[in-house]
Amino acid sequence: MHFATGVLAKGGKVVVTGLIGGAYSTAVAMFSLKAMTIEGTTTGTLAEARELIDLVRTKQIAPPPIAERPLDQASTALDDLRVGRIVGRVVLTT
Repeated sequence: MHFATGVLAKGGKVVVTGLIGGAYSTAVAMFSLKAMTIEGTTTGTLAEARELIDLVRTKQIAPPPIAERPLDQASTALDDLRVGRIVGRVVLTT
């Protein structure tokens, strides 16, 4: 959570998925300063996951964009994430 809220652009949202436990705290002022939202959700059922995969397979919804970058560009990828230049996912490859 500290990483997620640290790289979050102003007005961004962190969605916490699942029931992994743990704790998180931040100064209340950070919510106003970053205009951020933290939202919780459960992961859904196996049937819902299968339905989502079927929707992507049949092209009824688009999958999230996935870009690959070499591992030596990890720092640049994090910088891009911090300033909001990442759309979808970036996978670091070796």
